[in-house]
Amino acid sequence: MPKTDRDAAVQKPVRQRITIIGAGCIGASIGLALRGSKDGDHLEIVGHDRDTGQARLAQQMGAFTTAAINLDLALDGAQLVILAVPFSELREALGDVGRLLDPTASVVVTDTTQLKEPAIAWARAALPANAHYVGGDPYLAPGVSGWEPLHGVANARPDLFHEAVYAIAAGAEEHPSAVRTVVNLALVLGATPLFMSPVEHDAVRLISATVPALVAAALMRATVDAPGWAEVRQAAGREFATATAGAAGDVASTRMATLLGRETVLRGLDALSAQLTTLRQKVASGDAEGIDALLASASADRERWIKQSRSRSFGPEAQAIERDTLFGRTLRSMLGNGVTGRTDR
Repeated sequence: MPKTDRDAAVQKPVRQRITIIGAGCIGASIGLALRGSKDGDHLEIVGHDRDTGQARLAQQMGAFTTAAINLDLALDGAQLVILAVPFSELREALGDVGRLLDPTASVVVTDTTQLKEPAIAWARAALPANAHYVGGDPYLAPGVSGWEPLHGVANARPDLFHEAVYAIAAGAEEHPSAVRTVVNLALVLGATPLFMSPVEHDAVRLISATVPALVAAALMRATVDAPGWAEVRQAAGREFATATAGAAGDVASTRMATLLGRETVLRGLDALSAQLTTLRQKVASGDAEGIDALLASASADRERWIKQSRSRSFGPEAQAIERDTLFGRTLRSMLGNGVTGRTDR
């Protein structure tokens, strides 16, 4: 019996379209992980980047099913949009997405940047009512990439998010199915979802990433500007590279995060300044016992943190997340449940 068009449609179900904007290390790694997952055959991963060459390279690596040159084509039919762009470009990217999305279509929009309070405000202002923004931010496991910040599609890998914590922050009014979609994204990537309030997330991120980046920049400047750098640089090795790694990050995004989170950053810098003052006093007075105690306690605390980070023994605790839920089912469930726009938009 000849096959009908209806038979073909049954045999070839429509794939769920996910659009990834940003073909750098994070965006390409997300694409590689999704396409290599058990749901990969049911997903169509569309990639877009302002640098079309980088988007095509990511496609050649297998991160994207297709690489769309035009953003409007990349967004057409998307049910999940992932903004894997630098924080300094997020506001503009949300504006572009909001302008080009079909205002009648239900879509979840998420990102991977470091501050969520401003992101939520930008999303509310830019996205149409049927688009649901849920903030995401992967905390990569220590040691996953050495000491240099991850840049570029060449460093992308499908297991980048394994053992990572994936912070999820959303406005209180967001639809549970939209939040669930981002939870399942984290699970498919191999990460552990962690729900955080936007305020809590931003404070943690500023102290754990922005302040260290500023300190690394200050250490680099202090060392390079001091007499004898020409000789010191010959001896500087792994320790110096590790301590100054944050200075090699995204300058525009670090500056933007510093100013938006000024109060938290100042508290972090003040706490560091107090520790440096204490340490200086111990060195000036020749307090060997005090120096030993400070170094030993710092070493022990760091070792404890590294072990906890590798085993994830500090949490997050069980949050009623069903790990066997398929990502594709979540997308179909979300759309089938009729996620609609919020009335306060």
